[in-house]
Amino acid sequence: MKKLYIEGDNNPDLRMAFSKLLEQELKDGMPRIVMGDGKSQTIHKFMTAPKEEDEERFLLVDSDAPMENKQMLLDDIKSNHVYKNVVFEVSEENTFFMIQEVEAWILSQPEALKERGIKKGLPLNGIEYISKPSEKLSEIYKQNGKQYHKVREFSKIFKLLRSSELSGYSNEYKQLVERLK
Repeated sequence: MKKLYIEGDNNPDLRMAFSKLLEQELKDGMPRIVMGDGKSQTIHKFMTAPKEEDEERFLLVDSDAPMENKQMLLDDIKSNHVYKNVVFEVSEENTFFMIQEVEAWILSQPEALKERGIKKGLPLNGIEYISKPSEKLSEIYKQNGKQYHKVREFSKIFKLLRSSELSGYSNEYKQLVERLK
């Protein structure tokens, strides 16, 4: 059994949005998604939750930095998240990053934004170097007379993303999907 721990509010709409994206590639082999209520809490749950029989566990969190050195990001997690009773260690095989923030995935697909009525401020280049994609997305929404809400609007637009296109944009996402298959 596969479990995917994802950084984000423990909200059924967010869980469903991630499910809709992943099931485009994984249909019959969907992992159980566990939302983590923020990065630290997600990492804590991932590392310390009791292991179920035959469980494979994966972690998906924001990188909060450009993806220039994955090992450095992994080392940062290991040094800043030391717990007793660790069940799963963070490793390159089980840990994946949303580059900077998950909103970069949304910014990478202007067609999905257009479906939500966002026409001004697109397309963007160098998305992986935008330090706060959520703030940039909010600015673009304002330019279009709309408001971006991290749960309500995210849940609506995230369901419009195309997994195959995201695999072409984000090698981390592509590797995550391959490991979950």
